Amino acid sequence: MSDEEKESSGLGLLLTLGAAGAAIYTAYKALNKSVTPNFEINPIAKDVKNSVSILIPGHIDEASETIYEAQKQNYLDKFEVLYLEDRGHEIDKPSDWSKKAWACQRIAFKATGDYLVFIEPDLNLAEDAVSLAINCLIENNLDALLVQPAILNKTEPIVLMKNLLNLPNPLNEQLDANLNASFLIINRSAYSALAGHTRVANKDFEASAWINELKNSNFQIATVNGSSLASTLASNEIPELDEDFALKVGTFFGTYVIPVLAILSGKSSLRQFLGSLGLVANIATVIKSKKIR
Repeated sequence: MSDEEKESSGLGLLLTLGAAGAAIYTAYKALNKSVTPNFEINPIAKDVKNSVSILIPGHIDEASETIYEAQKQNYLDKFEVLYLEDRGHEIDKPSDWSKKAWACQRIAFKATGDYLVFIEPDLNLAEDAVSLAINCLIENNLDALLVQPAILNKTEPIVLMKNLLNLPNPLNEQLDANLNASFLIINRSAYSALAGHTRVANKDFEASAWINELKNSNFQIATVNGSSLASTLASNEIPELDEDFALKVGTFFGTYVIPVLAILSGKSSLRQFLGSLGLVANIATVIKSKKIR
């Protein structure tokens, strides 16, 4: 074997060892992570006796369809739908708050319901979506519930790429990064105890932030497959090309692509074994982290 071949073989083995080690470590972190319960929706709706506030952080001109669908909700004995009626809040928004969090905080201040239902302005709702979700929360003695809507465009190239880059890896501890926070139900006592949106005011992964903050305050939160209740479109904006994006690309290739290349190389049984070990660890990680739904 020539010096060049030895160097190439050694580099390939080193990369494969690193990828396998990274994958195993990632799987270890995911498999030992505190899992958020995931309940099923009971399709038989029951009347919700408590008062409910459906809060939409969008102006009527940009959320008209969602507002209309919210106003047509069934099985709610007493409810209100609140949304932004002016644009003055954008001037007063604190610099360390996201636009959405500040809008939600402002609307919630006016809400009177026992349950606060935060709905993003591009969400499409079934007529019994809110009542079924609150039924699930009550039946399971929860303080908050993250309803996961159907994503209608998840196979579009940019959306698919974003999901791939958000797969768990050793440098990404945010294993719930794929969870959606466009349909959140929380009881008033839990929301007040957290000072509203204060603790999640500038979080990139809002759903994960709610999970962490509620759990740390000993409140019960869960996720539920709400594909029969609501649907939405994932953002198809091109990601900003910055250091964070470069890091995601690098760790994705190091953790997911190199093990596959090691298996396909076919030149070393050890390399194939390590690549297979890394690939199996990655698959277990993805399933455990609920990245496929």
